[in-house]
Amino acid sequence: MAATLTGIKDVLNSQNPVPNPFGLLHSITTLTAAHGHTPELRELVVRALDKAEQFSTVKPLLMALAREFGLYPYMEQEGLTLTDALAVEMHRPDNLDGVVFSSIQAAVYLDLMEGRNVILSAPTSFGKSLIVDALVASGRYDNVVLIVPTIALIDETRRRLSDRQTGHKIYTHPGQSYAERNLFILTQERYLALEDPPRPDLFFMDEFYKLDERSGGKISGRAALLNQALYQLMKTGAQFYLAGPNIHELSAMVPVNVQRTLRVTDFSTVAANVHRLRSANADQRKEMVKLLASTMTGGTMIYCRSPKRVREVVGWLTEDENAVYGAGMPEDADWLEREYNENWALPKALRKGIGSHHGRLPRWLAHKVVSGFNDRRLGVLVCNNTLIEGVNTTAKNVIILDRTLANRAYNFFTFMNIRGRGGRMFKHFVGDIFLFHDAPEAEVNAVDIPGLSQSDDAPTSLLLSIEAEDRTERTNERLADVLSQRVLSQETMKANQGVPLDAQIRLAGYLQQLPVSRTRDLTWTTAYPNRSQLIPLMELIWDYIPPDGASSHGAVSASQLALFTFRVAGAEGNLRLVMDRFTEPNPQYDGGETHDDKVDKAFDFMRFWIDHNLPTLVRAVDRIADEVFTRRGITPGKYGAFASRMEDGFQPHLLLTLEEYGIPVQISKKLMRWLSGYRTLDELLDRIATLPPEAMTGLDLFEQNTVMTTMVSLRPTGWQFPLFGRQ
Repeated sequence: MAATLTGIKDVLNSQNPVPNPFGLLHSITTLTAAHGHTPELRELVVRALDKAEQFSTVKPLLMALAREFGLYPYMEQEGLTLTDALAVEMHRPDNLDGVVFSSIQAAVYLDLMEGRNVILSAPTSFGKSLIVDALVASGRYDNVVLIVPTIALIDETRRRLSDRQTGHKIYTHPGQSYAERNLFILTQERYLALEDPPRPDLFFMDEFYKLDERSGGKISGRAALLNQALYQLMKTGAQFYLAGPNIHELSAMVPVNVQRTLRVTDFSTVAANVHRLRSANADQRKEMVKLLASTMTGGTMIYCRSPKRVREVVGWLTEDENAVYGAGMPEDADWLEREYNENWALPKALRKGIGSHHGRLPRWLAHKVVSGFNDRRLGVLVCNNTLIEGVNTTAKNVIILDRTLANRAYNFFTFMNIRGRGGRMFKHFVGDIFLFHDAPEAEVNAVDIPGLSQSDDAPTSLLLSIEAEDRTERTNERLADVLSQRVLSQETMKANQGVPLDAQIRLAGYLQQLPVSRTRDLTWTTAYPNRSQLIPLMELIWDYIPPDGASSHGAVSASQLALFTFRVAGAEGNLRLVMDRFTEPNPQYDGGETHDDKVDKAFDFMRFWIDHNLPTLVRAVDRIADEVFTRRGITPGKYGAFASRMEDGFQPHLLLTLEEYGIPVQISKKLMRWLSGYRTLDELLDRIATLPPEAMTGLDLFEQNTVMTTMVSLRPTGWQFPLFGRQ
């Protein structure tokens, strides 16, 4: 029997039966006695567990090894020795049925339950979020805040915790009312928008490395807001738990008491085989991807550098009319063609068992695609960096096609995050990772927390949000010019969260000097501005406070931004009309774009501008112009009503929010008869959860299933369908 790490791994990787199960486990035991509990030996135990049926004659020994390496979740509950059974019971968290922690999970959980703060760096498959579930289920925390990086993760976390029945009201959107016990699941932007929230007893921040996320070498706007949220939460004195993968240390500038809370572990419950593929050219890579996607089992994710590359790869897989990668989602495909565009490539792909995922898709659809992949209706999921972190999938295989992700060469940190997507606890013990380029060199990943360190990397907009008594001498020096100027007040600058201070001041200075005759173009107050009214507003945004990457998301000038915004507003939420307007022939702008390029451009414009940036920037101009014009004795315009319409996607109020719960606005509009009269999101969600059977009349099967899925997610466990009487 092979007695080396490589030899044992080769035996376990082989497609042939293990020739001597006892001898192999004996070899692992001998190596453990000699070298201790190394990650390499733990991986061998995981690989043996993957072939547990071949160790049936020596199962007690395999279970003993699982216990020895802290892999308690994998220990079978029947046939254990008394010692092993007691060990498993000792690793069950309170009030969380069916859950068994690994040894390291249990240690972190106990630390937190004893009131200690923890910043945890652990691999993707560790089960960091399950610790959150256990803390909430413990009942000791009345108010818990969970900060997650994306709205997609809000929905995933909400669905997961809704099943736990912890007695908390789940709060996901500003405007909901507070209860006695609250579970806030929010992005940093939504947390900062809360008005007088109850003091949290515990807060959790997922993917904490995003505190140090950079764009163009500078701390990104979202990272600045995440730091601001962390600072505010820490000021409450609440216990904290931060988690993320593959971080080795915190910056030396982070306060020592925070540094001491960092726990780093490489404990993983899955293993990975990394395969380096060789190809001579692009055509060969294409054929290799098609071959791998068509022959591998267990679900395959293909990582690409950009949404455009995602579309290209989906095209490779769909060009063979006879190729099928899964049962597919034909009802979803039919609906998408009817409601969005009949020439869109994604519906065709869904019929063949292929999904695509990137940040431009409607939120409800992105969730549907991931769900289709996880339940194996889709055998292949082509994506860009939107699935590197956060949203859980059950992929066994990962193909990393490109050297870059989001226009940057991926580093070791990103590679390890992607690698961690291959394999999933209780789904696939061993994942397979296929690389078309060499893996990056290992490196030490250190994370700064600018909101706490107040390092020179911290943007001044973040520093201004720090209370005066907490500012360092260096921070006061950096803020000196901002605090001494009289063009714009601190109150206005703070209200414009995420907008660079120097840009705000320049904009205020421009408005201060603007001739009175030209201010009239900016003094409109309607919620329905025409294009000529929008142009000067968009020029101010484009010239003074543009978001990062402004010219890369559909519009290439202020006038085009005004035109596209006016068209979307004029469609009054009719998304089919929006798509038709973006895809109609236009020789001036087409530039060789395919029809699918135009569909993607429409989604990109909607997500980047209408959903994310424009409402915030319009309100920022509104505040700045209000202060400056009022000081000049000029009656200012009022853009708030227009910004509110834009936040709603130019749909009836709050219907767009239902997309986060899984219901497209096209379906919500069909239910308006049963939803009318709501004033708040709580009331709207209650109406959705209690829809009568007759509300389904006029909905097709896809629409009925979509609504009922959301109804179930909003109701207690065991609730009965009103229409079909199903549990």
